[in-house]
Amino acid sequence: MVKKYLVQVKYSKYEKPSLFATDIDDLKLGEYVLINTDRGEEMGTIASKSTNIESFTSKLETSTIIGRPTKTEIHIYEDNKKRAKEAIKIAEEEANKLKLNMNFLEAEYVLDGSKVTLIYTADGRVDFRELLKVLPQLLHTRIDFHQIGARDKARVTGGIGPCGREMCCLSFLKNFDGISINKAKNQQLSLNNAKLSGSCGKLMCCLNFEDETYTRESKDFPPVGSIIKKDKNTYKVLGFNIVSRVVKCEGPDGLTFIPLKELKK
Repeated sequence: MVKKYLVQVKYSKYEKPSLFATDIDDLKLGEYVLINTDRGEEMGTIASKSTNIESFTSKLETSTIIGRPTKTEIHIYEDNKKRAKEAIKIAEEEANKLKLNMNFLEAEYVLDGSKVTLIYTADGRVDFRELLKVLPQLLHTRIDFHQIGARDKARVTGGIGPCGREMCCLSFLKNFDGISINKAKNQQLSLNNAKLSGSCGKLMCCLNFEDETYTRESKDFPPVGSIIKKDKNTYKVLGFNIVSRVVKCEGPDGLTFIPLKELKK
């Protein structure tokens, strides 16, 4: 049976909402729904308004919403969240015994409790084969490990960035693209790791999405190292500030800052 609507559903703290198809036309933001995922049957929450599926020109591969949960299923879901806290404690204890460098953040049970996903961070790859032998006997369920990066952790934890605003990964960024130190060089920033790093300890995401603007605007300025003349004086360009539109130069009187509009005259 063809579904009429598409809606975003969030079922994990550490994953982006996914699109699900449904026939239900009155779903509300934050409402619980039952869904099928690759992990099994789970409880999710509505994260967007419903959209008519006919408005999408391309065919999307989506799972379907099973329906609204019963009071009993909601009770089981809440009970699983309590079990999850105990599962994290046990996983941490056993990982420490095996001297595994794993920082467990969350445990997520499928609705029937037949499997739990243990979400963790680590500095590299972890050989958890011995841990995988022990935990199923202690938790009495199947185990799945899911390693996430520092950026994903920061997105869930939240906070304020160096600019004083809510972190980009929390407010609007959906994907994390690779960030190179060359982006900082292109934006003429001091290569100070402390100042270039966000709350996650990685290079700040704004270096990435601001780079295109800096590349475009820098074409208006004389290249760094070039020689320019103004008022019969010769200056060497040391740098420039795109925001203030000022060129940093070294001239007869030492260091000086010249507005770009004066140079263009």
